[in-house]
Amino acid sequence: MPLSHYAHIFTWPADLGQRIVYSTRTGATALLPTETLDDISACRLDDESKNTLKELNLLVDDLQAERNEAMKMVRQINDLRRAINISVIVTMQCNFRCRYCYEGSQKGHDLMSEETTEQLVTFVKNKFTPDIERLTLDFYGGEPLLAAKRIEQIAGALKDFIESQGAMFEFTLVTNGSLLTLEMVQRLLPLGLKRAKITIDGPLENHNFFRPYKSGQPSFDTIVHNIKQICGLIQIGVSGNYTKDNFRQFPALFDHLETFNIGPKDLHRLTFAPVLQTKDEFSAGFCGGCASVNEKWLGEAVPFLRGEIMAKRLKTDAISVALCMVDVDNSCVIHHDGSLYKCVAMICHNEYACGDIRYGMYDYSQQYQLAHWQKEEKCRECTYLPLCLRGGRYMALPRDG
Repeated sequence: MPLSHYAHIFTWPADLGQRIVYSTRTGATALLPTETLDDISACRLDDESKNTLKELNLLVDDLQAERNEAMKMVRQINDLRRAINISVIVTMQCNFRCRYCYEGSQKGHDLMSEETTEQLVTFVKNKFTPDIERLTLDFYGGEPLLAAKRIEQIAGALKDFIESQGAMFEFTLVTNGSLLTLEMVQRLLPLGLKRAKITIDGPLENHNFFRPYKSGQPSFDTIVHNIKQICGLIQIGVSGNYTKDNFRQFPALFDHLETFNIGPKDLHRLTFAPVLQTKDEFSAGFCGGCASVNEKWLGEAVPFLRGEIMAKRLKTDAISVALCMVDVDNSCVIHHDGSLYKCVAMICHNEYACGDIRYGMYDYSQQYQLAHWQKEEKCRECTYLPLCLRGGRYMALPRDG
């Protein structure tokens, strides 16, 4: 019985006679003596160990059958889902001037109209079916809290409807955090606010350099003060975007948070990710971003920052299968004008609009190259396939066209 095609073996630093075996397909992990791995290779592993490793899908009966199952993974996950996730861009207005802004020249004064707001509510209600157990709205921008009244209108109308159908309603915010005050949270809590994702780019000096207000004034203290005021009311996820030149500074953020008495119990998640290098027509002109996961410096930055987060006993994202929203059936993006997309990063790229809330969504399988990875031999053979599925479409667009 062979090791899974998706099993990776790593040295265990605390004991060189042990190895970590990790499955990219299931996330299962086992710490095994090197002798056990030798026994697997020589087909002399004892039955008890064999059965345990088989239960973890680290040992398989048939490698080809396992690969065939991996090809069905996206379909199986979608078949099991009983939720609708919709990202809503309520406005492209923003009160920050971030140096690497991903929206770039898309930002402006655009705000979802009353008519579009009403159509959105109707569109979502029509998508609801009796088998759905949860509706989650993720409000984006711009800065979504500049359109707080629209959020209240949408959430208020849908919460009552969804709960009347016996399902759960919730919404989240992706926000710069400057307007997420205690008063604002108390307004939104009764409407279903559960989580907020706030960006803090490392320690005070670095954050204020990369993410100042439009006026140029620093924003760090305001954001952290707000987090301290609201962390007991909703789940707070903090994310930070680093570059090749500043990632080593990011652990200093923990010291700044501690001065506000913000610790592991106050944060639901903390994650750091590289600033992405954008090259489209809306680009902000920033040139210090990451264009490929193959950039060598990431091999140092990613484990370094992940280790620093875990050393502080802060929770961070697990390394596991996570579908791109393009591949999730009951998932879409509603832009402020009512146009539909399958990826937040594709908004304003008209060639990737796949419908409108007034007329519905059309077949986007060719437009977004669904299951494209199944046609690529290098993807089918890759042992990291379950974690990647050939990566995000947005990064592939400037890289591959």
